[in-house]
Amino acid sequence: MRPSRGLAQGQEKDEVLLGLMEAKASFEQRRHALLALEKRWLREARTERERQRIQCGIAEDLVTLAYSFNRPWAEFGKWLRRVQRLGFSNLALRVHIASLFVLSLRRFPRRARDEAWRLLADAERRVRCLRRNDPLRAEHLESIAQAKVGAGVSCPPEA
Repeated sequence: MRPSRGLAQGQEKDEVLLGLMEAKASFEQRRHALLALEKRWLREARTERERQRIQCGIAEDLVTLAYSFNRPWAEFGKWLRRVQRLGFSNLALRVHIASLFVLSLRRFPRRARDEAWRLLADAERRVRCLRRNDPLRAEHLESIAQAKVGAGVSCPPEA
């Protein structure tokens, strides 16, 4: 994919989401708009890798949206599973999604707790592989620490 195409898609998505926020659109309206963008972009995609990148980006947005709207596990988990199946776009989004999962645990079934903590521990391991002087390392570790404190659900001993 050409970088300009990805940038244009990102700007278009931002404009759509900003308009929906200003209109105080419901979760369903926002989800529908994101999936409509995805559908159109997938028709325009030239490669399987480009299609996967589009699907993953939209799924990551939908996880964040489901968290923001306090959606139940059925909705949050659906998009989380999709992101996990497709792979995370980058380390920052891996940390973000794992943090949201841990921060959401009070609302979700007990069976999800171990998985959430494992996902966060995996993100932390990956962050610790960054060079110590990398500013993103400190930023990501701070986000992870805040998620652990804000979770309100204890971490299992093995996680």
